[in-house]
Amino acid sequence: MKILVIGGTRYMGRIMVQNLLDQGDDVTIFSRGNTQPEWWDQVGHIQGDRNDRDDFNAKLKGAPFDAVVDTQAYRWEDVESAIGTFEGSVGRYLFVSTGSVYLDGKLDFFTHSPFKEDDVNWDTLDYTYPDGEDPYGVGKRHCEKWLNENSRIPYTIVRIPAVMGWDDPTSRMWWWAQRALDGQGVIVPSEHRGPFRTLYSADGAANFIRALKSPNTVNQTYHIAMQEVMTIERWADPLWKAAGYESAVSFIPTKVIRKTLERYSPPLSRALPYIHDLSKAERDFGFTTTPVEEWIQTTVDWYRDNQPENDSASYQRRGDEVALATRWAGIIENAISAI
Repeated sequence: MKILVIGGTRYMGRIMVQNLLDQGDDVTIFSRGNTQPEWWDQVGHIQGDRNDRDDFNAKLKGAPFDAVVDTQAYRWEDVESAIGTFEGSVGRYLFVSTGSVYLDGKLDFFTHSPFKEDDVNWDTLDYTYPDGEDPYGVGKRHCEKWLNENSRIPYTIVRIPAVMGWDDPTSRMWWWAQRALDGQGVIVPSEHRGPFRTLYSADGAANFIRALKSPNTVNQTYHIAMQEVMTIERWADPLWKAAGYESAVSFIPTKVIRKTLERYSPPLSRALPYIHDLSKAERDFGFTTTPVEEWIQTTVDWYRDNQPENDSASYQRRGDEVALATRWAGIIENAISAI
């Protein structure tokens, strides 16, 4: 296939492009050209900024592609511009969305566990940005609504959760890997014990391609997430084992944590369940993922050999974090003894 990727030079996009090349696809990248991965000399490149819509249209209008993968659309105007540019010359448009579309009270995760793609209908949504709501999630909702109502190109929408894996530019994975690699315990707010699914970056990349190339996914929306359901304990255990240690998670009330660590916030920990229903993706395009222990080992090994220059969030207070866990264990032990 002849495929255009908008963005695609980092993280999941970087892996996806390599996979496409390995499958013999002809890949062109539209990007500013600031990041040039190891496969750069194997792809075509069109330099530009998609926010300059006139330039975007001038450079891509009429260019024939079997498919476009858009990892960089954040507002409905972005997808409107893309569809207007690609109409008549592109066979399929894959839009990368997010689980954040459900936040800000749009879905009760307790009564929808697991939650399905069609548990929320965007028909009544307008294109405003309500005060207090996450602009990222709202913008992605707007993109989905616009595609559903206006797209003149066959499209596929994939919604992803927080993505974890090696070389994570958000440093969420580094937060966990750095703590696992030092072998000490970790504290988590006791209110944040909701089960969840995350997604390995390489699995996201592989399943974008499966969805893109399947004839069953036209004008459909899918969840893509790991197949295992995790708890914080189940998440920490393979991380610390991959680093060569036994995990030790201390659950401490948020009010107690805030007295010592004001901005402490472990990625993936949440009060609500966050469990995607994956049956539609499994049925329509053979969705599958890597076993969690396998990809966590790969990821921890990568961070052991490629430690980022900067510490993860709150790691400068790591000593206070460990000390608090020790003090809290003593408080609990004394309370039990007093009963």
